[in-house]
Amino acid sequence: MRLGSDGVYDQQTDLACALLEDLRNAADIDGPPLDADTLPSLVRGLADVSAGRVKPLNEYEREREL
Repeated sequence: MRLGSDGVYDQQTDLACALLEDLRNAADIDGPPLDADTLPSLVRGLADVSAGRVKPLNEYEREREL
């Protein structure tokens, strides 16, 4: 499990990490390769999740007045 932004292990944080890992490994044999910008972005996202630099969507939306 991963540590969420509130200091609690969070299933949604685990899910985000799993989805990012899936995307990082998404280059199918028959599909297009990931472009040069995508893979580093996914790696940064995984590092952010691992370091607990994530926040709930409702907090993100509230901060940006979405």
